[in-house]
Amino acid sequence: MRRASRVARSSRRLGLALALAAGVFVVDQASKGLVRHEAARLPLQVVGGVRIDLNYNSGISFSRFADAGVMLVVLVAVVVASVTAALLLAPPRYRPALGVILGGAVGNLVDRLRFGGAVVDFIGLYGWPSFNLADAAIAAGTVVLVLQVLRASRA
Repeated sequence: MRRASRVARSSRRLGLALALAAGVFVVDQASKGLVRHEAARLPLQVVGGVRIDLNYNSGISFSRFADAGVMLVVLVAVVVASVTAALLLAPPRYRPALGVILGGAVGNLVDRLRFGGAVVDFIGLYGWPSFNLADAAIAAGTVVLVLQVLRASRA
């Protein structure tokens, strides 16, 4: 009976993780599509130091490795495959965070395949390079995952 309960819980967490990944992907791609559609009206100052502006970033965070070309696309594809494997193999408690990370990684991989190795960045914060919702999901999922691992290591 206990084993059946664990399997069911594991299955629910996998389903939740995949739903989170799909949700992050859809919202990310929709937001990028909207920004691309409204490009003629940009930049838009939202509030304070927050702005919306269309940028194509061929690098990774802080535009590093912008000249890496196809190698960067391959690297991102390897990351997507690795996060997918981790999601399937990890203990169920880590799966939702991995799902959020996966959704963001797939969103950026799709951009790189569509836009010649670049991702669509559009959120600008004063003094910070522009980013997108996929980047925010990857960062948030990673923070949650690290906190969960640290909490589990204390127990």
